[in-house]
Amino acid sequence: MHLVRFLQLLFVLIFLFLPGAANACAVCFSGSEETLEAFYVTTIFLTLLPVVMLFTIGYWIYRKHRKT
Repeated sequence: MHLVRFLQLLFVLIFLFLPGAANACAVCFSGSEETLEAFYVTTIFLTLLPVVMLFTIGYWIYRKHRKT
């Protein structure tokens, strides 16, 4: 529990004393439209992927159960 508190405090101190560390992502804060578009497409893909996987597994289980 003490380690979690220490890490939380460390993150707060880093963001207070090194505000540039919060903007360190080269993709998120890029001015290029191509980079931002790729970032958004990747975000959408990674958001929908678990949903599609769960649906596919659920459908497969449903089909297996229905056959028996």
